Amino acid sequence: SSRSRANSTSSYQTNDTSLPPLQTKGAGDDEILEPLAEEEIEPGSFDLVVPSHGDNGRYSLEARSELLFSKDHLKAIFGDYELLRRFTDFIHSVRPDSLPLLTYYLDCLKALRAIAYANAIANGLDSLPEYEFSSANPHMTGNSSLEKKAEDAFDILVQEDLPAYITYTWIQIVSLSIKRRITGTLPVQLREMSEGLAEVFCLTDPSRHDNPIVMASEEFHRTTQYGMNYVIGRNCRFLQGPKTNPYSVKRLREKCLAGKEHYETFLNYRRDGSPFMNLLMVAPLYDSRGTVRYFIGAQVDVSGLAKENSGLEALQSLVAEREAADVTSGRNAYEDDEEERDEFRELSEMFNPVELETVRKRGGNMHRVSQDENQTAASTNWHKPRILIQDDYSPVHQVNSAIPLASGKLSGVYEHYLLVRPYPSLRILFASPSLRLPGILQSNFMDRIGGSNRVREGLSHAFADGHGVTAKVRWVSRSSSEGRMRWIHCTPLLGSNGAVGVWMVVLVDDETEAGVKYRKEAPPVDGRLRRAGALGQQQPRPSVDDKMSLSDFAAMNRPLSDTDGSTADHDLDGLVRPLSRASHGSMPSRLNQGLTSASRRSVTPQGAEDPAGVPARRPYTVRLRED
Repeated sequence: SSRSRANSTSSYQTNDTSLPPLQTKGAGDDEILEPLAEEEIEPGSFDLVVPSHGDNGRYSLEARSELLFSKDHLKAIFGDYELLRRFTDFIHSVRPDSLPLLTYYLDCLKALRAIAYANAIANGLDSLPEYEFSSANPHMTGNSSLEKKAEDAFDILVQEDLPAYITYTWIQIVSLSIKRRITGTLPVQLREMSEGLAEVFCLTDPSRHDNPIVMASEEFHRTTQYGMNYVIGRNCRFLQGPKTNPYSVKRLREKCLAGKEHYETFLNYRRDGSPFMNLLMVAPLYDSRGTVRYFIGAQVDVSGLAKENSGLEALQSLVAEREAADVTSGRNAYEDDEEERDEFRELSEMFNPVELETVRKRGGNMHRVSQDENQTAASTNWHKPRILIQDDYSPVHQVNSAIPLASGKLSGVYEHYLLVRPYPSLRILFASPSLRLPGILQSNFMDRIGGSNRVREGLSHAFADGHGVTAKVRWVSRSSSEGRMRWIHCTPLLGSNGAVGVWMVVLVDDETEAGVKYRKEAPPVDGRLRRAGALGQQQPRPSVDDKMSLSDFAAMNRPLSDTDGSTADHDLDGLVRPLSRASHGSMPSRLNQGLTSASRRSVTPQGAEDPAGVPARRPYTVRLRED
């Protein structure tokens, strides 16, 4: 059993996974600060820990952030054609507006390599003694205007598309981690590195000056180390610092002004000045008339992904090369093969299929005997396309296997979420686009919860007491549907007075029931109805021209319950089904004990803060599960 800093209790046995840790703890492995053992102490030494040998090998998140969003990182991606293909697929699927710019840059690069190849040929011309004009080497050809255009296009790709690609890659990891944490299937060794996951939220009001924070979750205060009195009423820019990417801040501001959802990964700073890599979601909250009323901000600390270069093979290679290189040589990793440079190979690697076909047909005609032109595709195998056979279950990439939506929009970290008024109202105020169905706004949240009364009562108690709650429920999207199993992760957002102002509810589909189609169960049929039906079949049906009165017709079709005084309710909601073992008797001991002990023990007030200005922890959080 483990408990996060936001009191989300979980106690599940899970198998190991390849998911990387999202966060980092302490100084890391680069600093060894353990006390020296007795056998390690030299005579006359005053050392208590291993002596420091400088900061040359010490990991710095700020330095990693600069390298992460640098030109060298994108150059490393372009230097590996498999990684370039992934980047191009991302541009084509998620950011199609950037595809012309990418094509423009690649064409400029091809032209520059053609010039370099021409210079290499000109530089290799031999001097002929009998001809004076051949003694002087030709001048190198250059095109500064073309170089400037290529550089400007590359800079825009670095500023706009590289951060989006990094965010896209890490969203795949974070969304899976959030889903497993909510469903209780996150491995034990990763729970400590994912504290507060899906619990760091803030709510801003764009109708007020400077779009200030009006509500925030307790985990937001603990993650940023800023107290509630400091946060409420301020814009989120107080989290920015000296190494925060200014282009990321500009994109966030533009998206908020346009009222659009946006994901961004950039460096933020806590109150003590320590940096953390923040994967931020900002989404507008619309009312029933389509007016933006608030913005919800959801943060995920992904400093661990930045440290391990998770999902970014080009960055991994770049970091490894820099660590292995001699720091005093001053040589760039991309200058190591300068002596073995082959200009034509670099140019030919950029040929498109049409150019390759031309080279195949016409290349080398000056140096070979003319072949029979009648040798066509019928006698060769050159024009036959290669067949790719791949089963439907073959993964494309280990990490980047998530496929964007058909519309080109990326399915983000929080795909399904609701914002609900505090208890006792529990009215749904705002919904994510995936849940914004007709009639859901201003409806009661508990009306969407089906299943056992035990879970419904536990949710009501948690909402009433203001405790974060995670539950597996039967989610009913329509009144006529049976619903399907989903996990809900509810986090309270507090106002300036410490009271719950709104609930952020994240919904996650149950993996065990993915793809299961629910059929509506038939209600039980009373035996008397069967007998009455059988008798009705034996008796001849009235003819079409039968002139019975309305009273006779009503008496003929009166239900049996009206005649014998018994009730026969055949509504599905009225059926009594066998209870599970967990629902017999009273509620589970961990829930019953938590709910009853709250009335006996003194609980820290919601608005209380510790000396550092961070709200005090709540005594517990309820986790409910319907068996």
